[in-house]
Amino acid sequence: MERTIHHRLHLVEAADWKDGVITLLEPDSPYRPWRYAFGDSRPGDYSVMVLGTDPVSVLTLLGRIDHEGGLGGALFNDHWVGSSNLVDLATLAMVLDLDDAFTTWRFTDDDAERVILALHESRARGGPFLRWGHSSVSAARILLNFNGKCDSCDEEIDLRGIDARDRMHIHTADPLPRPTPHSPIRPVDHPGRYRPYRASLRDEVRDWPAVLCRRCHVRMRNGNFSSFIDFRFAQHPECRECGGARTQRIAYGEPVSPDYFGPWVYLGGCVEGADDWHCDNCEHEWS
Repeated sequence: MERTIHHRLHLVEAADWKDGVITLLEPDSPYRPWRYAFGDSRPGDYSVMVLGTDPVSVLTLLGRIDHEGGLGGALFNDHWVGSSNLVDLATLAMVLDLDDAFTTWRFTDDDAERVILALHESRARGGPFLRWGHSSVSAARILLNFNGKCDSCDEEIDLRGIDARDRMHIHTADPLPRPTPHSPIRPVDHPGRYRPYRASLRDEVRDWPAVLCRRCHVRMRNGNFSSFIDFRFAQHPECRECGGARTQRIAYGEPVSPDYFGPWVYLGGCVEGADDWHCDNCEHEWS
């Protein structure tokens, strides 16, 4: 009796991870980096996107197989790309006991179900803490969160041209240290355990991951800036009151997480005021 396969998970792979991410961000990109072997697939089958980073990584966003004109295609919700993340394929294979993760083009039944559930339930979403580091996985995470504009000058970077990969530069930052632990010594009657203290990213880091246009990348390099934070502050005006150089542009509103904003931005609250700039040194504000 022929065994019925209930779950199928197809692998779609981009050996050039940068071209792969560009096509996820811009469906009209001329790049064709994806390889696949859908073969015996059904509409509604899941697909997982593999990127040729070092180490090889898997997008936490699953796609679905669709059939049009006899050819298979992997569909995914492009609005969710920025909220997705990457997990190391070797670690995923080890944890889920996948013997052929690097050789097969399709997982079936129990193997497929374990991967689907693991990625669906993954907490490794697009949080900012995971973007620090100098590996190609970190660079791919930074690019996945690209909003279409240079993080420095706010000019749009067109990803539809054949030279899209050369129009941008990904600036990586040193890995974040572990949170500072509390003292291991505590009173006997202390009610519970401390959690390690982690300062806000905006207060803690000295560099910030970013996607830059060619012009800003050249300016940053020619200005001998190794930190994107220093580069951003250098473009702001000096304080009119004290002459301080670390001035911040004011952004009004109440963000869900302040850590999505670099320290060159001052969060001005939900009531919009008339001022545009804030001095971190003397607290003076002006427009």
